[in-house]
Amino acid sequence: MRIAQLHWAFPPIIGGVESHLAMLGPALINSSCQVCLLTGSVPGGKDEEWYEGMYIKRTPLMDLNSLSPEKISRQRHEIRQEIEGFIDRVQPDIIHAHNMHYFSPEHADILYEIKQERGIPLVLTAHNVWADEDKTWQEMNKRAHYWDAVIAVSDYIKRELTRVGYDSSKITTVHHGIDLARFKPVTEEDLEKIKEIYPEFEGRRVIFHPARMSLDKGCHISVEALNIIRKEFPNVLLVLAGTGKTVDWGAHQQRHVQKIMNQVEELGLGNNVFIRFFAWDDMPLVYKAAEFCVYPSCFEEPFGLVMLESMASEKPIVVSRAGGMPEVIQSRVNGFVVEMANAKELADRCCELLRNPGLCRQMGKQGRRMVEERWTKEIMTRATLEIYKKAVRTYTGESVKNTRTA
Repeated sequence: MRIAQLHWAFPPIIGGVESHLAMLGPALINSSCQVCLLTGSVPGGKDEEWYEGMYIKRTPLMDLNSLSPEKISRQRHEIRQEIEGFIDRVQPDIIHAHNMHYFSPEHADILYEIKQERGIPLVLTAHNVWADEDKTWQEMNKRAHYWDAVIAVSDYIKRELTRVGYDSSKITTVHHGIDLARFKPVTEEDLEKIKEIYPEFEGRRVIFHPARMSLDKGCHISVEALNIIRKEFPNVLLVLAGTGKTVDWGAHQQRHVQKIMNQVEELGLGNNVFIRFFAWDDMPLVYKAAEFCVYPSCFEEPFGLVMLESMASEKPIVVSRAGGMPEVIQSRVNGFVVEMANAKELADRCCELLRNPGLCRQMGKQGRRMVEERWTKEIMTRATLEIYKKAVRTYTGESVKNTRTA
């Protein structure tokens, strides 16, 4: 099967969707598919490249960091030419778009036009939903009928899409999967590497918050909790990641980063916080360096791929009761679930893990077993392929039926 995928970004841009694509594409290729991706450009990067057998075409016309609604509207013709040229090259059996149900009505309209003209079914993976009052979201929901199949990354996302008008019979929940060979338990060799690369971690009780620095991801809640934790554990070190190379439409991230940095300074936590941009290839080692992870999102997190990365690394994770995360994390089994924006509860659970290393290791091992059974990239890929096949069968049948009716 020939698959054309489209998304706004791909590594070295960091993010959950980008990590998902870097897993799914090669896994589909290993299942005898041809996979090509049209994505946003990277400053100083190539327009064309190959990633583990997957052809990558990059263009500024898919780069949300440099596009605005006004610019998209002005460049609609060029966007259409870019997408058409990509489709002509790939000659796909199916077009799989990621998060094309938001940001740009023009991109979605162009895909629908191409579907109608070429007879190629459209699959959407909805990695996010947005606030009901958002005008762009309202506009995009009018286009729910564009998609022949919709993959929701959690039951929470499926419920939300159904609520705003998507046909629930076309929506299938497929939880993310993880590459168990990439994220795995720490070894003695890893420990030596950590000492060499991150000497700042030596003798510290490391807690990792593996998300871009933002208020949405609850980094300020982690810092507030840290101020409580350090009273009992003065050598605690909170590691914050993702201060660059992320999709940041509207340039909100730097304002968030500055607010969090100010908070660290005001609380006198400079010695207890380590901030660095970790490249995509660096992330597995940082998980291994931590005792456990925290992810106290302050919005309805669609899924939270970092949960699987942490669990696969045999690290329990403390998450907020938000969106799809309670579908994966069970308190006192593979981590803890705490109430959103509750720094005191987050601190209490972190202190419990710091006091009880045996419990921490036990929960980490249970998390790894759960990932192996439920959330591998192989399980995710098989489910995705079944959706592709069904979409092609259904669309082909509808096309034949419509032709005969005409």
